[in-house]
Formats: sequence, C-alpha cells, structure tokens
Amino acid sequence: IQPVFWEGRRIAWTASVIHQIDVGGPAPGSWNFAARSAFEEAPRYRALKIVRDGRVQPEVVATVLTNTRLPDLVELDLRAQIAAANVARERIHALIRRYSLDTVLAAIADNFDYAQFLFRRKLLDLPDGSWYAEDHIDHDGHEERTYTVRCLLRKQGDRLTFDYRGTSKEAPGLINCPYAGAAAGAYCAVYPLLCEDIPWNAGVLRQVDVEVDDGTIHSARFPAPVGYGVVHASWATVNASALALGKLLSSSAKHADAAMAGWSGSTFVYNIFGENERGQRFATMLLSSDLQGCGARAFGDGYDVGGKLNAPRSKVATIESIEAEFPFLYLYRKRTIDSGGAGQWRGGVSAEVALTVHRAKGVNFTANTVGVNHSCTMGICGGYPGGNPSVILMRDTDLPARWRAGELPHDLSRLSGTTEMLPAKKVFVLRGGDIFVAVPHGGGGFGDPLERDPARVAADVRQGLVSREWAARLYGAVLDDAGEVLAAATGALRAKIRGERMRSASAPAGRSIHAGARLTASEPEGRLGAILIADGLYHCGGCRSSICSTGEKLKDHLLLRRGPLGDAGPQSARRWSGESPTVELWQYCCPNCGQSSVVEQHLKSENAVWEDSVVMKGTADQSA
Repeated sequence: IQPVFWEGRRIAWTASVIHQIDVGGPAPGSWNFAARSAFEEAPRYRALKIVRDGRVQPEVVATVLTNTRLPDLVELDLRAQIAAANVARERIHALIRRYSLDTVLAAIADNFDYAQFLFRRKLLDLPDGSWYAEDHIDHDGHEERTYTVRCLLRKQGDRLTFDYRGTSKEAPGLINCPYAGAAAGAYCAVYPLLCEDIPWNAGVLRQVDVEVDDGTIHSARFPAPVGYGVVHASWATVNASALALGKLLSSSAKHADAAMAGWSGSTFVYNIFGENERGQRFATMLLSSDLQGCGARAFGDGYDVGGKLNAPRSKVATIESIEAEFPFLYLYRKRTIDSGGAGQWRGGVSAEVALTVHRAKGVNFTANTVGVNHSCTMGICGGYPGGNPSVILMRDTDLPARWRAGELPHDLSRLSGTTEMLPAKKVFVLRGGDIFVAVPHGGGGFGDPLERDPARVAADVRQGLVSREWAARLYGAVLDDAGEVLAAATGALRAKIRGERMRSASAPAGRSIHAGARLTASEPEGRLGAILIADGLYHCGGCRSSICSTGEKLKDHLLLRRGPLGDAGPQSARRWSGESPTVELWQYCCPNCGQSSVVEQHLKSENAVWEDSVVMKGTADQSA
C-alpha cells in the first residue's frame, strides 16, 4: 500500500495484491500444515516502510528477502508492486492537475454516493425475507474434520444483513482468517450477484451489515493460525453468501433471471518445490482453481471451465508455458465428464489435469483444496450440486515405458501401478513414473433435471460433458445408438423417476401431505425459489397445485428423499464411491407431482432443518 499526498495532504491510498511464491516460515510456499498458532507460520510484520521519500530502503528489503527461499523472484515481484503503486499515484496526480483537487475528491465521493443510491434502489426492488445457506471445510491441515460456515441472509427494505453466527469455532490449523475474511465473504458475493450495473465500490457496502461470532473460523482470535484462511474460511463464506443471495434472487419475480447456483467452490492449489535435471532449484504455484465450472442460471447453463466468482477476470496458465519453464509434462487437460450439477439448466463442467515430472529428481508437492468429502457448489430451485474435487496420486506406473514405445495414454485406468484418492490436503513427493491428477469443482445446477430439454442432454452427451449412463439416471433422457433422443422412452423414464421419488420419499412424524386446487393465475404474487406463492398458499412451480398455506413451514409438507451424495453424479464423493462420510443428499419434492423443489447437502451429524421465507403481505417471517 502507498499513501497519495497532494501539497502535504494525504488524499488517498493505492494498494495491490500479489501471490508471492514463498515469504518464509517453516514450510516451502509458506503454508505450514503443521502450524497450530500464528507463530509457526510465515513471518509477521505489523508494518514495514519499504520506500521512504521515494527511495527503496535496502535494509528493509533485505529483511524481507532474508526470510524467503526464493529471494530473486520475491524481489522482482516486490519491485513490480512498488512500480504499480507509483503509476497509480502519478495518474491520480495527473487528474488533480487537470481538474483540481476539489473536483477529483468530489467525483470520488459522488461515485460512492451514486453506487449507494443504485444499490438501495436495487434492494427495494427485491422481496423482504430470510434465506439460509451453508458451506463446509473438510480438512484443517492436521486432520479431516468438518467445519461449517452458516449464513442467514436477511433482507429488509434497503438493507442486507449477513448473519454468520453459529459458524464453527476456530480450527487448530491454518484454515482460519480474521474478521476481514467474513466481511470479504459477504462483499465478494454481493458485487457480482447484485451489482451487475452498479459500480463496485464502498458506497454499496454502506447498505450491508455483517454479524459474526468472534473466535470462529472466519473471525479468529490471535494467535490462531490464519496462513491459508483467505481461500478456506473466507472462500467458504463467499460460497454460503452467494448461495443465499441466489435464493433471494430466485424469490424475486423481477430479478429471478439474475439468480445463479453455486460455482467455483474452492481453491485448488499445488505448491511445488524441487530441482530440475541441471540441479537448479525451482518453485511454482500451479492452480486448478480457475478450471472450475460456474453455476447454472435461471435461463441458461453455467459456463464450462469458467473461473472464480471472487475474481471474474482471472486466467489460467497455458500448458505450454508451464512445460517450458518447469520439469513437467501434462498427459492432458480436459473437461471433466459429469462434473456439472444436474438441473433444468446444467452447471458448468470443470477441467481436470494429469501431469508427471520430466527429467527431474523427486519434486515436493503440497496439494491443497476443500470439498473432497462434499460439494461446495450447491444447486438451487431443485438443481443438484456440482461434482466435488478429487486429488489423485498414481504411483509407480508404466508411463515411462509406454512413452518410450511411442504411446501417449489418455485412459489412466489402463496404466499399471497403484492409485490413491487423497484427502483435501496432502504433502508428498512426485517421482518419475508417478502421476498427479487434479479434478476441481463443477458448477451447481438450476431447477429439476427432469425438466431439461432432452435435446440439450443429447448435445451434452455428444460433447462429452455428460455420460450416457448419467444422462439416463439424472435427466431421464434415453438416446439411441446415434445419440438421438427417443421421445417416448424418455417420457416413460422421467415418469418412472418421478414416481420413484415419491415412493422412496418419507414424511417424518408430524408432516402432512396437502393436495389442493391448482394455481391458475399466470403471475403469482411471489415465489420462493421453485415454489410459487398466491392467495396465502405455497404452490408447486411445476404442476402448480397448492401444497400448504404460507403460515406453515413449507418443508413440513414436501416429500423428503435422503440418500448418498453420489446420487448427484459420479464426481460426487468420488473418493468414497459416492458414500461421503460426512454429508448426505436431501431432496424435497412436490407431494403431488414429484418435482424436485429443494436439494440440500446435510451433515450426517445433525438434522437441523432451515426454512427460507419471503415476507408477503399478511404473513410473518418464518426463518429458523
């Protein structure tokens, strides 16, 4: 950061953010899985004045560089940030010289006020109510333990409140972050989902409140370890917040088209340190984070391999540039079949990678992600979650021999050796003949998969995005040998699947099934995701029959099917053959037609049922 002065008065700050490959500490890459406090992580500086009176302070820079394993790279990055700060300062000065200080400061203030005005108007257009969402972290750096971020979103008039109270207590490992992580989790969801045509600045945030419990994973107390919190606790907060906002938007008759399912569920990073064939040390950070699928929307499929919600313009390095710089060879980078969440609109698929070392000694890998045991990209309005990540290590394969024979294998299952499905975090050495495979999240689905146009399913199968088996299991689509839709067989299979939903569902004690008159009005008074609201009743968005009154808890009157996470697709809990040890799939269906209305991922350790609710005239807020 750099202060900007004009005639002795500080008028602004500039700031830049960058990934430094290593800033010191016990572990290469500075993420220490063994850390149980901040004192075991990278060096901490309250403030270092690197530049004074326009000159770099060599003793300060030397202090920073002394701690890093890669001083040359870190110094270049540091000087690039200094240059960026100087450019930003000079451009602000140029504006002042052209327009005057008062005009520039007034324009800045006006831009904030303008964003606030537009955002208040947007909020007043949205329904009041409460929407709940959650996300989980399945490894704290020390062991596989589940931590939950809970988000109760309340919208009242022109204010949004993100209530995160009830989130898991801070962890003993590096996944925590301080309060800034909770605040950023809200803001990184608000901007892309609600501010498409509104400037992204602090004026928007004047209308947003954040409520937390201190001592939780996204509002940890010193000296809790926080080295990787920005892409663990904070990222999980983004996921829960974005899903809650998606539910809010899907409940708006005017803005429902802006609703999106969950996407870019977690970071997927592998820090790599080693020596090449010349004995030269190298290090890099490779990402699969930008190879994730995006959430489906109310009017279309999610983008395939679309990047991250919290960095809309992020990019991924080309394979050629990585292979030219580092001793790796990629077997492939390809779209992951069946990774997009099923829905009337399909979630975007991810892209998996497989690589091996080439002409190098053993390379130290630190693989780091979230969601191996669950999905972090939930669907909405009855859509299914996207496939969750897999971290795969193949040892002692016959790949070198096959290459010498001129073969380039694409089907890894035909290689010899052992295959291990790893947890979300793992440190290991990759040697010749070993293969590392990274499969990131697919996007969540939107709407009941049985409502998807069969022609779109057939196109997905032809393009290798959906397998024939899961086209039938999830979408009820039957194709002939040429890949064309068999209409009659598809209709029959879909009717059978709806019937199976209703037969296999249960209504726990105290639940009643209500079948009333159909909704005939073309425009209901309101909606709650896939559920329509009219005349004081909840109606199915499919068959439009009434389910219960708005004075009752909706989920008490929907059929509930509980099953393994693998019911959502073959990329779900793949490490456990679909049977996640921590979560199961809950699907709420219309009792009259079997349409999928709500699909949730529930911790097996709890049976809490959270109700979303829209405040209509004459009704009360019923959130849990």
